[in-house]
Amino acid sequence: MDMPLNFVGIGKFAKINSVQGGENMCKKIMEMGISTGAVIKMMKNDSGALIVKVGETRLVLGRSMAQKVMVREI
Repeated sequence: MDMPLNFVGIGKFAKINSVQGGENMCKKIMEMGISTGAVIKMMKNDSGALIVKVGETRLVLGRSMAQKVMVREI
């Protein structure tokens, strides 16, 4: 079942299924290294921005941006 990235719990892994939004938003997210099929680990998901780990890189995403990234927990 797909859900927005900001619903993933801390320490959980998820696979990116799609990125919703306009062309510029999708391009920006892809340039950050978040692409369809990538596996991420949620490092921080409390109040404020989220921190996710993609490979060996940690990325900070705002909640509105994370809402557009659809994932499935693995």
